[in-house]
Amino acid sequence: MAAIAESLRFLAIVFLAFDLGALQSASVSGLLRYAAAPQLLFAAGFFFLWLDPKRYGSYRPLLAIGKLASLVCYVPLAMALARDPKASGPTFGISLFGLALAAYIAIADLASASVLLLARPLPAVGPDPSKPATPGQGPDDIERVEGM
Repeated sequence: MAAIAESLRFLAIVFLAFDLGALQSASVSGLLRYAAAPQLLFAAGFFFLWLDPKRYGSYRPLLAIGKLASLVCYVPLAMALARDPKASGPTFGISLFGLALAAYIAIADLASASVLLLARPLPAVGPDPSKPATPGQGPDDIERVEGM
């Protein structure tokens, strides 16, 4: 669910920028794409944590630091939106749409950060020494193949 929420959060950022008129200029539009596109890494990170938590669990602290940075960056955004009259005006026929998008961004950030900080990570599982290793999968096997 966090991966889907992060994907929708990215779209909310783009719609919020459109709502505030930031996408009217080509230079601002390019800057927005450059600044907002890395936010999709959170969607990928949450997807892979869901897919294989043991394998990708080591990325959990990196995602948590990124989410905390997003929350810190939200404070100036919220202050700018509170002063902007376009944010409280109607967009797409919906009044206060800009503020609703900003609220969704904050809720998605808080929910994602709480999932990362409160959910206990699964313990890393190493190979069982009593079981034979799968042939061709170990580092020695790779060295042997490369040496041929």
